[in-house]
Amino acid sequence: MILVAFGLRVGYCAAKGTLGRSPQRGYREYVMAGQRLLKHGTVVSPLIVADVDRMPSALLPPVYAGLVAVTYGFFGVESAAATALLQLVNAAAGALTVLIVFLIAWSIGGRRAAWVTGVIATVNPTLIGFTDLIWDTSLFTLGVAVSAWMAQGLSARAAGPQAWLGMGLWLGALALLNPALTVAYPFLVLWPLCRSRPWHGSSVRRGVGMTVLGWLMAITPWTVRNYVHFGELVYIRHGFPLELWLGVCPEAESQGEDVYAHEFPLNNDDVQREVTAIGERAFLRDRGDRARAAVAADPWRYVRLATIRAVDYWTGSIFTHTTSDAGLAPRSVWRAGVMYFLMAEGVVMVFTLLIDRRLGRDLPWLFAAVAAFSVVYCLTHVQVRFRAPTEPLMAILVGVLAARAFATVTRRWRSSTA
Repeated sequence: MILVAFGLRVGYCAAKGTLGRSPQRGYREYVMAGQRLLKHGTVVSPLIVADVDRMPSALLPPVYAGLVAVTYGFFGVESAAATALLQLVNAAAGALTVLIVFLIAWSIGGRRAAWVTGVIATVNPTLIGFTDLIWDTSLFTLGVAVSAWMAQGLSARAAGPQAWLGMGLWLGALALLNPALTVAYPFLVLWPLCRSRPWHGSSVRRGVGMTVLGWLMAITPWTVRNYVHFGELVYIRHGFPLELWLGVCPEAESQGEDVYAHEFPLNNDDVQREVTAIGERAFLRDRGDRARAAVAADPWRYVRLATIRAVDYWTGSIFTHTTSDAGLAPRSVWRAGVMYFLMAEGVVMVFTLLIDRRLGRDLPWLFAAVAAFSVVYCLTHVQVRFRAPTEPLMAILVGVLAARAFATVTRRWRSSTA
């Protein structure tokens, strides 16, 4: 299954004709960040195309930018070898994700649940479709799966302080790759702590305290760097104002084809000239002010757009500017496949819960982590890519629930036959 998953992802890149080719337009941020980190020794704004701004940026986290820079340093900037290697890393991360969710599902639901989960993760078009991008999506998705695996492992034994400190260090390191999962960290930490019965308040406080300590140890150097350069506390990255603006700008009312074309600096020459003239920090402050003004002027419009984005996130129905995903090709066919796959996951979850309502002690925590993660994007803006990191957890939920429902139906059938 792991080999099939790796082959599907590499085959997708080859069939699309992008293996070894950097994106020419769209998803260029990490390409430029890697180049400039290699050249200037710091993460410089990826929103400014011309290499005229050497001021440090907090728009992107450091880990993946560092990986791109190191790869370019060894194999050449945007060379075919460097790009192919980064894509192969993405494919390998996708294949390892299949292994991790297989192990988690086996531990929670048994052999049948593990195989159903593994198949879902192997063929999931949402997990395959971004393998060719020079972006952190595949590695971050693997990181989410590893986080759940570590939490599940901690729940299976009486973990000591060192284990919880290690969990915190891992979660902090994952935040330096992509901090989006931070909102779900409490559920991944409380899952093993609250799984045992009865709960012990002292063990919960000790576990949470050691985890927070490890997390702080991991993120402190980058946080200090941001404070020194910007004079304010920034949690890993500072792109929220722009993300919020993309979700409330006038173009958000349309089907979304115009949002990135009109509002994103790398896709619009006028916006590019603006951010080049005033700098990244001033640009982000301006977009944040515009976003807050738009929400204050018409709160119900914002509520309506956020509701549509919630539907988008959970069904892949792509009402808003999910349609601007440059990485999906052929666009219409692949988009339809993603939509139907994500909708099928939801239908299977509901159907299996009607058959067997037992969630057990593990699944509610996984579902809570997925739900918490989705809130960030429902409040800002949605793309299919944002659903990918939690798809491993969704695969576990669907696989375990489907296995339990099948066992229930089989047991009832045998009982009625007898």
